[in-house]
Amino acid sequence: MTASAFAAVTFAITYFAEDYLVGLRVRDQLKNTNQVSVSMAPHLHSGNAKRMFDLAEESSLKYGGRFLVLNKSGIVQTDSFSILGGRKLEYKEISDVLLGPADTSYGFYEIDDGLGEPFFAVYYTSAIVYDTQTIGAVLFAADIQDVVNLTREFVGIVVLIAAGACIIIAALCIVISGYITRPINELKSVAMSISRGNLHQRIRVTGKSEMAALADTFNTMSERLENLDRKRSEFVSNASHELKTPLSSMKILIESLLYQDGVDETIYKEFLSDINKEIDRLSEVISGLLTLAKTDSETEALRLDKILLSELLYKSVAALKPIAGESGILLSYSVQNDMVIECDALKVMQAVMNLIDNAIKYTDKGGSISVTLQKSGVFAAVSVKDNGCGIPESEIEHIFDRFYRIDKARARGTGGSGLGLHIARKIALLHGGSIEVKSEEGRGSVFTLYLPKTI
Repeated sequence: MTASAFAAVTFAITYFAEDYLVGLRVRDQLKNTNQVSVSMAPHLHSGNAKRMFDLAEESSLKYGGRFLVLNKSGIVQTDSFSILGGRKLEYKEISDVLLGPADTSYGFYEIDDGLGEPFFAVYYTSAIVYDTQTIGAVLFAADIQDVVNLTREFVGIVVLIAAGACIIIAALCIVISGYITRPINELKSVAMSISRGNLHQRIRVTGKSEMAALADTFNTMSERLENLDRKRSEFVSNASHELKTPLSSMKILIESLLYQDGVDETIYKEFLSDINKEIDRLSEVISGLLTLAKTDSETEALRLDKILLSELLYKSVAALKPIAGESGILLSYSVQNDMVIECDALKVMQAVMNLIDNAIKYTDKGGSISVTLQKSGVFAAVSVKDNGCGIPESEIEHIFDRFYRIDKARARGTGGSGLGLHIARKIALLHGGSIEVKSEEGRGSVFTLYLPKTI
């Protein structure tokens, strides 16, 4: 494309240059021909051959080239080279001025000099007018090869310049395209590697160009994909472990009953009670996983309704009060500021119950748990406060992770799966809220669920 453009430009330049130079020469020599024809008019009319020859020879020496004088019939009367005298010439340029309406004419011819080196010439004709009548014509044959040579030299220079420019531009295009395509090719290579499962791949980012911004965005995406894949692997591993543990416990208990003879009824009941607890635990883990799968889905639509938050808290506390009572824990709730919020009631209730259930599991017998509803700026704040074992400071940042439990032995004894807090936070985020935790080891914890209030 670039070469074609330069070729077109070169052709246009040379065409106009040649047209200008030739036009300049033609106008000048046609003017000289007219002057000679005016001088020849009285001598052709009087038939003064000597004076016509002298004038033709003088003009030939003055202007260069060859001058011929022709009568009305196109017969040469005078030739400055003394060769064509008496011969009839039938060039178009002669017919134009002797027979046609034109006073002047010219034409281009390639002349063979007999030495194998042809040259270009121009035949100029001008009518010889005497007493308003055309009585003959002057033919001026002039060499124009110098203009042709000059034009060729100019064309050669322009072609060389264009060729050099094409080479330079081609080289620049190769360098620039390589500079541009290198990060694109690297991006393609890394993308292909990631598609094969190598999620740790990254692109080197240099500079602040648009490609650098694209590479940085791609690296961010790759990092998120790697984190998601890592979390998926951890989730599968943890879920498998959580499902396998109760199954293994049940298998051991059942085998103990199967392969022992004469087992006392009390032991049967104890083993069956343990199996029942493991089934409950397994059911809890499966329910948690199903809930987690739903809350992880960004496409899941919330069923939003305007509800009185105090009623939702009352139902949550009432549902868990028997469980707290069995553990010897006092569960109470108070409403400092009641309000209406627009939310998915079932999900918000599940989040609140998860917070209360978590507090029950980590509060000893004789402890207390209080649930409080109050305003906090543009949010409704539901606080669950306990005086249980508390959370070590180093553990706080991990407590919302999936399957994370501070005291695994204690959680296993109380049936915890490590999904309750994670699900509660997911529900809060789905509603545009959050969960805040404050805890002191050995003194208790306060979990606060913030939800945007409607009125």
